[in-house]
Amino acid sequence: MVVLDKATSIIETTVHPSAVAWINGRRAIVATMGSEGQLSTCELNRGVETEPDYLAEVVQVIGDRERVLILGPNSVRLGLEREYVTAFRRWDRLVDVEPASLLDVEALVDRLRVLAG
Repeated sequence: MVVLDKATSIIETTVHPSAVAWINGRRAIVATMGSEGQLSTCELNRGVETEPDYLAEVVQVIGDRERVLILGPNSVRLGLEREYVTAFRRWDRLVDVEPASLLDVEALVDRLRVLAG
């Protein structure tokens, strides 16, 4: 909550804890925003991990957020959606799961700001 001055009304800003994840079979980029507006990003490389272990690690980075957007070019994106729902039992928090070519961190953060606002 921000108070401008005595003559000005109070302006409230609500930030929804949110995450935007881009994933393919080799790497994932996750941008998250907490309830206080703190931003963080994480890049994960699959390496030699099995797909289930890789997806579980990405879900752990996403965390239990109010709004989640999952992006990516292939079936790994849908696997991440299923893993997220299995982990948190909250399919209603998935705002969208859509195909997308590689996005850089800045583009993910821009999408995150829109999603969290």
